[in-house]
Amino acid sequence: MRPLFFMKIFISSLLLSIALTGCLKSPSEKAWSGAPGAEQYERLFWRAIHDQHWNEVEHHLAPMFVGVSPNGQKFDRAGWMAYWKGHPADVSLGDLSAQPDGADMVLSYEMHLGDNSNSAGVQVVSVWQQLKAGWVLISQSLTPVVKNQ
Repeated sequence: MRPLFFMKIFISSLLLSIALTGCLKSPSEKAWSGAPGAEQYERLFWRAIHDQHWNEVEHHLAPMFVGVSPNGQKFDRAGWMAYWKGHPADVSLGDLSAQPDGADMVLSYEMHLGDNSNSAGVQVVSVWQQLKAGWVLISQSLTPVVKNQ
């Protein structure tokens, strides 16, 4: 009778510790792993830049990443990290379109930097690729939007 009681206590403790381990994971890690699609990855990417979570940003940039800034400057992965560390990252996204293509996802949308959503903003094209370890951003281009006068 006693061994059965201790076995129940052991199993209950084990299940509780497993449940708590899952709950103690940081919210951002859960958000990235549970993201339902490319739009959420894109939003999490900009949130990580805004919050200056540079490890998360770097983790989700492909090793051979290529980015183009609004002024036409081309960057590799390290350059893109340095660029965003020196620029405002308060963004709002609109008119987002996602196009799946096998293990890749192409997103296009208009983005406004800073708190001035009345500005013309930039048109963004992002390419995400699904790998075994999760999704990574392989390319991103920001083109200034010219408002018609």
